[in-house]
Amino acid sequence: MNFSITEVDQVIARTGCSYQEAKDALVKADGDVVDAIILLESRRSVFGDSRFKGFAEETERTADTVVTRIKEIIEEGNASRFVIRDNYGKDIVSVSLNTTAAIGGIALIAGAAPLVVISSLVARYGMNYRFVIVKKDGSEIVL
Repeated sequence: MNFSITEVDQVIARTGCSYQEAKDALVKADGDVVDAIILLESRRSVFGDSRFKGFAEETERTADTVVTRIKEIIEEGNASRFVIRDNYGKDIVSVSLNTTAAIGGIALIAGAAPLVVISSLVARYGMNYRFVIVKKDGSEIVL
């Protein structure tokens, strides 16, 4: 199958794929640029897009760090509440650690853990909310 570099560039420009992916798609589409683009776009889901993979990996690392830190605090046995605060210091959510663990377990069982993690990250970084662990003695740890 013959096609020009211009056609490969058109596929790359439209889909953001690599040169090799564009070339392979054009071969499978018998040189038709539109069919190659459709083929590449249909293969990619939001989670399969390489641009999203980096974000997803970073999100997973951040979530693991936060979860690990919460586990350490709970194991110390001196934490009592999990609080989400806005920029003005107002408590948006304040729940016991037992409730927090139950919600996390239910989300994990229901398969909603990624949604919980993403919405938590949006709250933390998008809305600048703070996650706080309140100890039994009243002191706080900002996560």
